[in-house]
Amino acid sequence: MGKWIGVDLDGTLAEYHGSMGQAIGRPILPMLEMVKALLRSGIEVRIFTARASDSRQLPAIQQWLASHGLAGCAVTNMKDFNCHLIIDDRAARAVWNRGEHCPGCRGEALRRMEQLGLKGWPTSRGQSSVDLL
Repeated sequence: MGKWIGVDLDGTLAEYHGSMGQAIGRPILPMLEMVKALLRSGIEVRIFTARASDSRQLPAIQQWLASHGLAGCAVTNMKDFNCHLIIDDRAARAVWNRGEHCPGCRGEALRRMEQLGLKGWPTSRGQSSVDLL
């Protein structure tokens, strides 16, 4: 296994409207298309969600992924040393080794994508776009 990108489910890849039990919201199309483009580019994408801490949630997540063209994506709530980037609606970026909030980290996210051989965020048309950041 090489580097991977984690993409949050609720509120990032799928709509989230508060406690929904095992129901998963409609896909957020720009993110869904970006994940598909990452996969087409050969980048491993894992669904990074707190729901993975409850094994009863996994069948619903896997069914949702399959129904939206993402069958086979691993589902986790843990990162490891190969985790290259996490895309999450609740994350706040910190400046490396300084413990400070990073107000201008858009460039850092792009740099990390370029380390994987991508020029900006891939789009559904196979082009790159920084507008998705």
